[in-house]
This record gives sequence, structure tokens and C-alpha cells, in this order.
Amino acid sequence: MKNLPRPVVFISAATAFSLLGDQFLYAVLPSYYDELGLLPIHVGILLSVNRWVRFLTNPLAEWAYRRWSIGPLVALMFALGSVLTVIYGTVASFPVLLGARMAWGLCWSFIRQAGIMTVVDSAHAQHIGRHMGLYNGISRLGSLAGMVLGGVGHDLFGFSATLLAFAAVSLAASPFGYLSRRSMAHKTESPRSGIGLRKNVGLMVSGLVLGLVGSGMIISTLGYLLEARAGSIISLWGVSIGVATLTGLVLGIRWASDLVAAPFLGAVSDRIGRKRSSLIFFGVGGVALLLVVPTSEVLALVGGVVVFFVCTTALQVLLTAEAGMRGSGAVVGYVSAADMGAAAGPFMAWSALQVALPRESVLVAGGACYLIGAALAFRTFRDAHAEAHVAGIAEKLPE
Repeated sequence: MKNLPRPVVFISAATAFSLLGDQFLYAVLPSYYDELGLLPIHVGILLSVNRWVRFLTNPLAEWAYRRWSIGPLVALMFALGSVLTVIYGTVASFPVLLGARMAWGLCWSFIRQAGIMTVVDSAHAQHIGRHMGLYNGISRLGSLAGMVLGGVGHDLFGFSATLLAFAAVSLAASPFGYLSRRSMAHKTESPRSGIGLRKNVGLMVSGLVLGLVGSGMIISTLGYLLEARAGSIISLWGVSIGVATLTGLVLGIRWASDLVAAPFLGAVSDRIGRKRSSLIFFGVGGVALLLVVPTSEVLALVGGVVVFFVCTTALQVLLTAEAGMRGSGAVVGYVSAADMGAAAGPFMAWSALQVALPRESVLVAGGACYLIGAALAFRTFRDAHAEAHVAGIAEKLPE
């Protein structure tokens, strides 16, 4: 891309480095908790409490940024995140780790709010989707590196050594948070909190649906759905692979779509408008899940889920852009709704399976929710693309 805003590059790079320790825990802790003297229930709490605490800290971050400068605050949160990574690697006490994970929830509220508003404040309105996609793609590199390099580093150098290395890298990158705002000092930072809550209900419900299905239900049950269709060993084109391997490959496509496709899909939403884009991607994603319900073919399920993941990536970019354009208050409402959905999605999906509902009920519920999201987007989102086009014509008319 040409003429990339430096603030977007700075804040997204710092965000990527800040995620290393957090994503390491998701990859390694489930198989290493016993060596730390933890119980399985401790793992579940540690990997989820940071999401629950954000319901309180998201509004706090928005309130703080409207009163004080974003740059110093977000740099402080990046630095605190690196300190928490040191704690992960050096302390094996569950209460201490619980406090550290809750503190990370606070940090992430500030980091995410700063990232979104930096993109909005630095990018031209006509390119907000493309730049939000760039932010999403670069920051997700931290998720990929934390899981892949974290797993390899753990096997080669150990749990503590890998986390301490990640902490040093994230601390060295923390000044980028301050630089992201300093490099746009010539611009006025908007203190706007956004339009009223009632006008943001559609956006918040769309975020809830995105988190519930896209980050919760489908990802948490994918391995189960694949194994239920083909067993623990799956034969594809004459090659036998384990269901865990196939699950990992399909989830890898989810990350790849974030890294590679997000900027392109964001540019598409800039071109055709976020209202039309959200209608298309919610609709296609929902239909993709519903179409694989009556089939028993593994490849059909994989294909439908891949299409769904690409649509989810696009929706994450364009809904975040829509929230950012509405103001910081809309952002906190949207991200809190998405957090709630992501936290509730796995519980709801596995509760349905626990009470012996058909396994296809997860796909049906997910597809139906996405179609509801499409209807909400059509009814509640304004067509920013059309308005920009009309405004451009009006500017050319003689007075």
C-alpha cells in the first residue's frame, strides 16, 4: 500500500508485540499447567478472566482517553503488559497469576481503544476500512508469533525463558505507542464520545453476533464437528491425517485471512460502503454455515467454515471501522458487546451439545445469527459510501 499513515503502522506494531505473552499462554498453558502446580479449573479461569474484566475496563479506557492524552497512557499500558509477561514466566502462584490476567484485561482495553481511535484519527475517511484492515493484519502477527514461536521456544528453551524474551521484546516496542500519537501531533485529537446509545444498538448487536459465532461457537467446536463427521483419523486424497492436525490447519486459515486478506477486504468495504459490505459478509457467512448442515462430507464442512472465516475477518474490520467513525463511545459499546459474545459463545455451544442437541445445531444457530446480523446491518447502518459520493458531487456544484 502506498502512503501508509505512520501512526497506524506504529500502533499496530506495538499491539502485535504486546500480544506475544498473552497468546503464548493460550498455546502452552493447557499442556503445561501441571508443572506450574495449577489445576485444570485454574487454566479455564486464567484464560477467560481477562475477557470478563474488560466489561468494566472498556468504559474506563474510553473515559480516560477523553480526559488525558492517548500517547503517554497507551505507552504506559504497553510497558505494564511487558511486566505482566515477566510475572507469567516467573510466578507459579494462582492468585498472583489471576491478578496479572485481570490486569492484562485492563491493559488490553486501553491498547485496543487507542489502536482503533488512532486509525480513525489518522486515516482519511475514504480509506478507513483499508487502514483498519492493515491495523488488524499487523496486530494479528502478534497472535500468530505468540502461538507458533511461543510453542517452539517453549520446547527449545523452556517456559520461563520464552516468556522473559517476549517481555523484553514487548517492552522495547512500547515507545511505539507514544510515537503513534506524536507523529500525528499536527492533527486535532477528537474528544468525541460518539452518538447516543439508542443509535448504536444495531452496531452493538452486530458485534455481539460476531463475537458469539465468529470468535466463540464455531472456533470452539470445530474439532468436535470434524471428528463427529469423520472420526479421529481423516483420509483426504489418499493421505491420512489426524483430526487435531486438520483442525489446526483450518484455524490457521483463520489467522491467515486476518494477516493477508484484512487490508484488501477493508478496501472493499471502502469502495462499496460498510452497509452493503456488512450485508454481504453477514449473509454469505451465514449461508455458508447453513449449506453444510445437510452434508456429511468433511471437505464440504471445511470449505464452508473457510468461507465463514473470511467473512468474519471482513466483518471484524468493517464493524470496527464503523464504530470508530461514530466515536469513542460507539467503540467501547461495540468492543464490549463483541467481548461478551466471545466469552459466551463457547459456553452456549457446548451447553447445547451437553444436553444432546444434534451437533448440527451449532451450525444452524451460527448461520441463523449471521443472517440476523445481515438484517440488522441493512436496517441500522447508514450507507457512508453513498453519502461520501453525494458529498463529492455537491462539492463540485457551483454555489
